[in-house]
Amino acid sequence: MNTFLAIAAGLSLFNLALHFFMGGRSIARPLLNDQNLTTEVKYVLYYCWHLVTLAIALQAGLFVVAMLYPAMPETNALIIVGTLFAASFAVLGILMAPALKISYSVLPQGWLFVPVAMCGVVGLT
Repeated sequence: MNTFLAIAAGLSLFNLALHFFMGGRSIARPLLNDQNLTTEVKYVLYYCWHLVTLAIALQAGLFVVAMLYPAMPETNALIIVGTLFAASFAVLGILMAPALKISYSVLPQGWLFVPVAMCGVVGLT
């Protein structure tokens, strides 16, 4: 078993749990309760929150399948896609805070994906 893929999968599942439980409480619920947003804006943003949930779950699934089936011809492709997801989420989050002139204490999420991407890269080699 590839230890780095197992770590990448575990960290992805951890990020998924954070997103689902903490994000649901601190982001999704207040979003739905906001009376200043139009119905369209509110539910498009809520849909996007669910898209992120699915993307993180897919990322975890890619690493889990790659870890469980290392001899499968598509394994490297799964690892690459999972790693690209993590790296993209990391870069976006890390660059977004300074671009918006806000603290990482407000928008720390990008940093959660750095170790996932690193484990994906090392797990590929």
